Parts: sequence; C-alpha cells; structure tokens
Amino acid sequence: MVWARTSLIHNIDLIFQHGVRHILAPAVTPTNVQEAHQHRHKLYAMADWVLAGEESLQYYARNGWRVRMVGGENIAELQAAARRLVDNTAQRAEHTLWWLIMPEHNTFWNMLLSSAHRTPFNIREEIVQAIFGEIVPPATLLLAFGKPTFSLGLLPPFLFDEVECYWTQRVGYSLDQEQLRTVFYDYAYLRKTWQPDKLTRAYKATAHQAAWEEGPILGLGMRLGPFWYPAPMSSPAWFT
Repeated sequence: MVWARTSLIHNIDLIFQHGVRHILAPAVTPTNVQEAHQHRHKLYAMADWVLAGEESLQYYARNGWRVRMVGGENIAELQAAARRLVDNTAQRAEHTLWWLIMPEHNTFWNMLLSSAHRTPFNIREEIVQAIFGEIVPPATLLLAFGKPTFSLGLLPPFLFDEVECYWTQRVGYSLDQEQLRTVFYDYAYLRKTWQPDKLTRAYKATAHQAAWEEGPILGLGMRLGPFWYPAPMSSPAWFT
C-alpha cells in the first residue's frame, strides 16, 4: 500500500504537470467492495490513509493542490477523511483532485435524487454544483487500465459529453512521461478526424480500402493466466 500510494500520487502529479486542471480519480469502486479476504474488510481504513493520511496531506500542501472527496459523505468510515481534505488543502487552486467514492453503481444516482429533493434542477450544471460544490468541466479523456470497459464506477453520468478513452496494459500505477505524452498526442492530434465535408472525407477513405475491409475488432483479447490481455493486431496492409 505504501508503494501504491506513492506511485498513484506520482501519476497524478505527472498529469497535472502537463496542464490538466481537474482530475477525477475513482478511489472506491463497486468491484473493490466485492473483493474477498482482508482487502474488503480493510478497504475504508486503507482509503482513509491513502487519500487523506498525513503523508498525502503533506504532499498536497507542498504542491498547492486542492483535494476533495465526493461520494463518501454517507460512509461513516470516510467522513473524517473528507473533512481533513477540506481543512488541510487549498480552497482555491490551479489543480484540483477529486477522489470519487462509488461503492455501488447507483451511488451517484442516489446523490442526484437526494439533491433533487432539496433543490429542483433545471440544467446539468446545477446538478454538478449541488454535488461537487462548484461547476466542474466535463471530462474529455479517460485513462484506465486493463479491460476496455466503462461504467459509472469510473465516471459519474453527468460529468461527460463525449470522452476519448485509453486503456494501458502496464501495471496500473506505472504511468510514465513517455506513455502519458503518447496518449496526449493521440488525443490532441490523431483523433481529430472530424470534417464538415463528409463527401471529401469518404473519397479519401477509398485510398485505404484494405484497412477498412481487413480491420481488427478493438476490444478482443486473450487469457494470460487469470488475466485478460489485448489480442495482437497486425498493421493494415497499406501500412506495411
């Protein structure tokens, strides 16, 4: 857990260094709660230490981050940690880290309905304001690990419009600068393919006919022992 906490905070710092202002980081997900053995029983104690322990608070302060916990307000074991984050990190900052606590898939739906009973909502921004305490811009990039799956345990339903997704197959906390910049380059340049003139775009596609006829299915994989791993893909014929 010491290694995991240190590596996780390092990854977040690396992302902030590249100009990102808000990071939404799932800290407790439904799959965490379902895990067996001692991990499940110690889950919230570990979360308290990782998210708001003395070492983490000192790191947040040194870097001037504002850090908040969302979704843990009704979890008794995490209420003290949530208060420590408010009391010991900046009220306003260039970088904000949002720890998301989602022990069930319907956690944020419950928060939404509970808030709606108190204050009627007219627009999505009002929902975000009620739950986060401010307007958080919609997420546009998801960087995850392992199988290419998406759930409300990763991102609340009212915090995104369209999200570009990336799943690394390295160990979850081993993000480095080369890997992150590769993702950002793809996100900022390679995926910007939309054009208003669809006829011209379609005509250009015929130059790569083999690629579309022989293209792979993204998401197919194979088993490596108890793990899923992406199946190898060959380059399109035109590329070789």
